[in-house]
Amino acid sequence: MTVKITTMKFAVSAALLLASLPTAALSDEIPDNLKGSGELVTTTGGGGAFDDARKKAWFEPFTRDTGIKVVIVPTDNAKLMTSVKVGQPEADLTFVSGGEVPSWINRGFVDKINYSYFSKETLAGIPEEARSEYSFRSNSYSVVPTYSTTKYPQGTKHPENWVDIYDVAKFPGKRALPNCGNTLYGGLLEGALLGDGVPPEKLYPLDFDRAFAKLKQIAPNVGRWWGWDEGGLAPQSLIDGEADMGSAWNGRILSLQKQGAPVALSWDQSLLQYDDWVVVKGSPNQENVAKFLAYIARPEAQAAFAEAIPYGVVNRDAYKLLPKELAENLPGAPSIAPKQITQDYAWWSEARPDGKTNLDYAVERCQAELAK
Repeated sequence: MTVKITTMKFAVSAALLLASLPTAALSDEIPDNLKGSGELVTTTGGGGAFDDARKKAWFEPFTRDTGIKVVIVPTDNAKLMTSVKVGQPEADLTFVSGGEVPSWINRGFVDKINYSYFSKETLAGIPEEARSEYSFRSNSYSVVPTYSTTKYPQGTKHPENWVDIYDVAKFPGKRALPNCGNTLYGGLLEGALLGDGVPPEKLYPLDFDRAFAKLKQIAPNVGRWWGWDEGGLAPQSLIDGEADMGSAWNGRILSLQKQGAPVALSWDQSLLQYDDWVVVKGSPNQENVAKFLAYIARPEAQAAFAEAIPYGVVNRDAYKLLPKELAENLPGAPSIAPKQITQDYAWWSEARPDGKTNLDYAVERCQAELAK
């Protein structure tokens, strides 16, 4: 699974994405209890359009409206954890995949979320599962079946779900699929099992034998294996002709569509995923962190983020502030949710008899199986 870098002809332009972004709430609309001074330190989100959206929708308006500076440091979880162990946390706030939260809690790397700065109206719009004791939902996104509209122009038959993506007789051509290092975030095994005909309601616990048998079967038809930090390569492979179909994160596809790129997606059997904010254990600016989370949880800030990049909102009241077309085309939106499958992070983090998690086992086996 070697990675070949391609020219990003349709690289996401922050200016294009954010030009029409609505201005977040004006200063006089911000409750006095959210204003302050000093700073908070948070980690990056992997760069590109995602970080551009966070800066424009959340970080910059928060500083403007509250007087609290947001300092961004590179994401390095190993380094961050080490800094916590020695009592000198290098960040106050970070966000991780919902599947990693239990591990961060169990290893003592996070403090409780302070919800005292959230207004009653804000809390009322947020589902309870999105605001737990040690984590607060950042955003949701999806791994979706995707395809090239050059290969499958509008009006022609195209792949619609994972069964189609894995059916090389019905849809010949190269695929773009997650690599072994992206087993969890790329939904590699879930896609393989759904592609092999497993009903969504019987997906978990995953059948490893069946999943890897299907992956070995499809491997000769894969033109691109993409990693968790190479999300742009999934749609780019469709643009460059390395692949005709496959999987990608919805935000990447929709953002490129907005620029006129020849890519499309289907929500059918898409895998719903989410990231959570966590407060770093012992960090010095936790009051400012609490104010920041309360600020971005408001419907206005949630809507601004969704307009910047098409990821799902946490506050349900944000849907009322979004254009109808966008509100109906976000992961987890009422019109899409029935077609989606929520990734079972709890199952992935379960320990096996040897002490390894299901994810540890899956990654090791993937590297051994697909290397053959």
